[in-house]
Amino acid sequence: MPKVHDDQKAKFGDDDFFSKFHSSSEVRYIMPKAVEPGDRLANLQKDMQEDLCNIAFKGCGTNMPLRFKVTDGESWPAKEWADFDREAGKVHLRSRLILNGVCCRLVVVLDLDTFDGVGHLEYDDDLAKQEAKKALEVVDIVPRSKPAFQPLANPLKWEEDQALLDTKVRRQRASTGRSSEVAGSYAGACMACADHMQSCAC
Repeated sequence: MPKVHDDQKAKFGDDDFFSKFHSSSEVRYIMPKAVEPGDRLANLQKDMQEDLCNIAFKGCGTNMPLRFKVTDGESWPAKEWADFDREAGKVHLRSRLILNGVCCRLVVVLDLDTFDGVGHLEYDDDLAKQEAKKALEVVDIVPRSKPAFQPLANPLKWEEDQALLDTKVRRQRASTGRSSEVAGSYAGACMACADHMQSCAC
């Protein structure tokens, strides 16, 4: 089913959850406590390559993932998403994500000494259009699918057949004098068997 909100832009602008992230707030790169200070940059780069990088917003305690767009054939995201050269001692990071049904960009600037910094969310109009188009395609396909259950043309036919079968069995019992046990063995027989009890082997 569609994973984006019907009116993403309005939700991003008006929803209380998103309003907390419209302006820059203090963030921290989340890493294991065991990582030595001299290994923090290498740990950040490793997490970026493995798509495991997460950022915590200090004020509200919300964690968000940084997922980087890597060009086919490349092992490192383009400068558009991870720029270590833009500002000395800092890295500028951007990542796309779908959060609560809204397409966003997470924009973060980290200090490479403390790995603290600032971050905020932006509405990602390009991604929103792509996801909205996918959602419409899904909605368009679903009605054309054949239902898994096909209702019977005459739902009472089986009951009518059973009633007719029971009547034939009773008549046969009365005419042949068979015991109720023998006659009862025909209770689950088909209509053809009920008409030819002497020769049917079902």
